[in-house]
Order: sequence, then structure tokens, then C-alpha cells
Amino acid sequence: MNRQNPSQNDPVNDPVNDPVQDALDPNSSNLDANDPNVARDPVCGMLVDKRTAENTLSPTVGSSEDTLYFCGADCKADFERDPQRYGYANF
Repeated sequence: MNRQNPSQNDPVNDPVNDPVQDALDPNSSNLDANDPNVARDPVCGMLVDKRTAENTLSPTVGSSEDTLYFCGADCKADFERDPQRYGYANF
């Protein structure tokens, strides 16, 4: 019995080209976690390009913490509501 893959040639059911799955991918930009221009969002864990990040947060003066980078405004707002929840005290 020769069965054809139902998603073959079907863009709606193709998991490789699924825009919903792409949106859920925490590294859809194929960023390298070891690149010094890449940071990890402390809320959701998504990799963020520091050079293009629109949502950042600087630590208080005198803190040993680094600037934080967020994937979006929602993650930044969640962090600002309770930084201790994410292991940070000096923001």
C-alpha cells in the first residue's frame, strides 16, 4: 500500500512552512546564542538581537547587572511589574 503524505504539496498543512509555528519559534531569526550581539529575553527566553532590539531596560546606577533586552513590550512590562520573579533586584 502506497500512501502519500497528506501534508505533501499542501501549504496549509505543511509543518515546515507553517506561519503559526514560525511565530512560536523562540529563535525564528536563527540567532546564535554565543554571538555577543545576541541576548536572551529574561521573561520568555527568546533570543534577541541587541542591535535592533526596541525594548530594553538599563539597571540602576551602580548595579553590576547588564542592560536587559526583551523580545517585545509585553515581556518588558511583565518584567517591570516584578523583576524579582525573574531573578533581578536592581531594576
